[in-house]
Amino acid sequence: MSISKTENGSYRVRKKYPKDIAELLELNSTSYDKIFSTRREAKQAEIDFEVRVVTLRDNKEKNLSKSFEEILFKDFFEDEYWHDYKDGLTSSHPTPPSVATIKNTEDIFRLHLLPMFGEFSLDQLNEQKQFVVKKMNKKAKEYANFKSVRSYFIQVMDLAEEYDYINYNRLAKPLRKIKSSKKNQLRELKKEEDKYLCEADLLLWFDVVEKDYAEELLSIQDYTLFWTTFFLSDRKSESYALQWKNVSFAENRISLTQALDRYANVKVTKGNKKSVMRLPAPLKTILEKWKRNQKRELFQFGIKQDDNQFLFTYTNSKGEINQRLHTDYLNRRMQAIQKRHPELTKCTPHKLRHTSATLAKLKGMSVEKISEGLTHSEITTTKLYINDESVIELTPASYAYDRMMRMTRK
Repeated sequence: MSISKTENGSYRVRKKYPKDIAELLELNSTSYDKIFSTRREAKQAEIDFEVRVVTLRDNKEKNLSKSFEEILFKDFFEDEYWHDYKDGLTSSHPTPPSVATIKNTEDIFRLHLLPMFGEFSLDQLNEQKQFVVKKMNKKAKEYANFKSVRSYFIQVMDLAEEYDYINYNRLAKPLRKIKSSKKNQLRELKKEEDKYLCEADLLLWFDVVEKDYAEELLSIQDYTLFWTTFFLSDRKSESYALQWKNVSFAENRISLTQALDRYANVKVTKGNKKSVMRLPAPLKTILEKWKRNQKRELFQFGIKQDDNQFLFTYTNSKGEINQRLHTDYLNRRMQAIQKRHPELTKCTPHKLRHTSATLAKLKGMSVEKISEGLTHSEITTTKLYINDESVIELTPASYAYDRMMRMTRK
């Protein structure tokens, strides 16, 4: 057995490189000998060793004539890291990355890391700490999402260490000291009041939405989507993913169980939370009308409305009907409203969420209830065991709306 437990409780992996592989890699010794703190890490190292041998024998690597240290960052990324990343082997997350996450990561490398470090060898980067730190510090001052750039770079170098391309990753510690300068700067420049609408500005939005709908400048679907996203205080991606099976008019309940990613694929909600909310009376009326209307529209195209039908769909640029919404769908509809009414304060779906929470707090709703309504509260171990779903009696949006309407009627 290649794994043994040491006296101090760690685990030692001892393997022998086959002769042909040792010659291929120009190794002075055929021995592989490393110590790990847990058996799980040791077992993974053993598997990685075997995979490495198979990969080399299948001639899937480039630049085999070079020593490990001479492998360029871009070649290691393409030959080793990228495959492992997509399989979920480069992080401790329990599941592989989604399609959307993979695309975002690919952009990070294409736009940032490969232009900066692609033509340097792993050994050059690992030995030139000051050079790497200066380049990354410059990036931190230019790019707000610097933490992602840093995280993926460290992941690459960690994997290079695991696969014995470098002795150990010398860059992780100094890189973690770099501050996200650009993000901090933007945070300081952003005024607190820009994060949400005041009550008067929100009421003006309500008036304009009702006016545009009455004048048929806003479709019934877009009207319904606006009010659904407001009343539920949810993320727009969660509104996009609603299906009629999530709505119970008889029980006055609506369930948030899933979301859509940027490519309109169904995914779990943030934090993998499943929430059941009381259906606010105004929203119930709006949704009942929309369901009847959608049924008629779909029937014209020979589509039967069933429980799996998404509440909100559109016809894409290819002329395909009943497609899941594009990630910016509601943003663009709200931008069109603002263009027609320049007197409005700029607003986005996410700003509506901030607004409902802020106004609910001002109107007397407790922070605990707001946290619950925004599905920010942690899922407890007990709920996981008993499969319990707490019913959110009142969303922040519904709470604030009721009190605002009372004031306007006086």
